[in-house]
Amino acid sequence: MIRALVDELIPGDEGWPSASEAGVHGIVAMRLFADWSDERITALADLLGWEKDGLSSADGETRIAAVKAFEEADTELFDKIYAAVTLAYYETPFVIEAIRNTGRPYSYRPHVTGYDMAPFDFNRDPPAHRRGHYLKTENVRPVDTSSLGLDTVKTDRWGVKK
Repeated sequence: MIRALVDELIPGDEGWPSASEAGVHGIVAMRLFADWSDERITALADLLGWEKDGLSSADGETRIAAVKAFEEADTELFDKIYAAVTLAYYETPFVIEAIRNTGRPYSYRPHVTGYDMAPFDFNRDPPAHRRGHYLKTENVRPVDTSSLGLDTVKTDRWGVKK
């Protein structure tokens, strides 16, 4: 069931492994579900329609609908699982290699070594689009985002849109 769930959240694509191919279901099971009781696992299965041909369906649209229904029924648990799946996915060696294969530098622990970057050069690094300008650090001011409602607004996309 966890394997099916992680694959609906991150199905994979050409060059990118699905979440289960990367082993995310095992990581998530150890991190989130290891101490869950049988009753709690059964409750999650019920939310996903596992025994009623929801997430266990062979039909992709039915599986997507089951995951959407779970998201609506228990947003807090869904968000916790989705965050765990996403974090586990991007820390697996298979996904790190897929990222590197795109030509992007990627490190599992960038905070340890950082990424090689040339120092900023005002003459070499102007915006390529020729719009905008530079500000000196002391002239930078925060942007007021209070009208955006960032503490309450959530995205509608969570990864199952294929």
